Amino acid sequence: MLDLFPDSARVEAGVLGLGGMPATELAERFGTPLVVYCEDTLLTRARALRGAVGESGRVFAFEPTATAEMLRANLRHNGVANAEVHEVALAATSGEREDRVFRLWGTEGEVRTWPFVSFDDFIARNGIERVDCLKIDVDSFDFEVLKGAEQTLLKHDPVVVVELNYALAKRGQSAGEALAWLAQCGYRKALLLDTDNFVLQRGEQTPRSADGRASLQLFFPPPVRIDETMATSVGVPVDDDFFATAELQNGAIVHRPEAAPARFAASAVTRKAKAIWDRVRGADAQQPARQAPLAYRDVVDLPVETTAARWCYALVLQLQAGASDGRLAIEVGVQVSNGKLGIGVCGEDSSRFCAPERTLSAMSEPQRVVIKARVEDVRTLVFRNVAADGVRTSFKITSLKARRSVFA
Repeated sequence: MLDLFPDSARVEAGVLGLGGMPATELAERFGTPLVVYCEDTLLTRARALRGAVGESGRVFAFEPTATAEMLRANLRHNGVANAEVHEVALAATSGEREDRVFRLWGTEGEVRTWPFVSFDDFIARNGIERVDCLKIDVDSFDFEVLKGAEQTLLKHDPVVVVELNYALAKRGQSAGEALAWLAQCGYRKALLLDTDNFVLQRGEQTPRSADGRASLQLFFPPPVRIDETMATSVGVPVDDDFFATAELQNGAIVHRPEAAPARFAASAVTRKAKAIWDRVRGADAQQPARQAPLAYRDVVDLPVETTAARWCYALVLQLQAGASDGRLAIEVGVQVSNGKLGIGVCGEDSSRFCAPERTLSAMSEPQRVVIKARVEDVRTLVFRNVAADGVRTSFKITSLKARRSVFA
């Protein structure tokens, strides 16, 4: 398990330490989610990648902005001699021209005359005879770089790792357009790492499409099960009245227990669940639930189904957190049997989360997440549908716990 953590991770007396500090102390000090960068780990991973290239391998990096010098300094510092930095921008064609280049995405970018080169021209000019991998993440120029590398793709068949997202709209392009072009170049399969990043390779027997018709299969990595637990060594359990009332909203429905989907565990078919269903049901078996508040214990193990509208709240629990200083950790156990569920905490403004929302994909096993926020900010715990439009999310809460820590 420690392979998932930085190299400095240690477990002593049941407490995880990172860089010599207890993880619980880091969380209390800086809040969560917290990203911890370990310099030793980054260097180890960089050396591993360098090892994959080998002493005889070469890396060519392209960076037209001032970041190029930072990259050179980093390479010198780490003694990397087989990587070259070229202060040019890759594009579909070569030559100097005025354009907008983003050193940092989210800024306005810099408009001036930049030197551009196509990857095909760069390969030809430098007499490079082998290309194994092409990694592209260039903030709106990604499809342009692909088009400028067409001959290289066809001749050398490198593994392509490319980011294709909304940034392409800056150039009147789209991810779908880029994927269709790749399919016409002979690519038939793509692994989608996340919502934006694709890994592709043509294969030796895949010719370029001659008639313009082509197809491409997308492969998705399986969802990762989340199983987090609160540290019992931090803070104290909340009082029984912390979870106040629960309310189904926006047309969310509860399934009649004896008619609950088979994907739910049999524990949902209980006398308690039947009684709750009778309280909130309408005239029909699947009538949207009335806006009747329930005790929070009533909704544990109760199968709930959202509407098909994305982002719509389905279940809201009122919390009696109080106004004291300190931090609050809420452990939510939930089983998501269909769709994708979002869980978050809100303050007085129910439209804004006061801690990052957690999302859980459907899977057969229950999952647990821990959400942390300042005590004074928390008013509600919300569950909503975050699946694509047209998909309903089915879930049931399996457990609820909370602990409160007070600042010294």
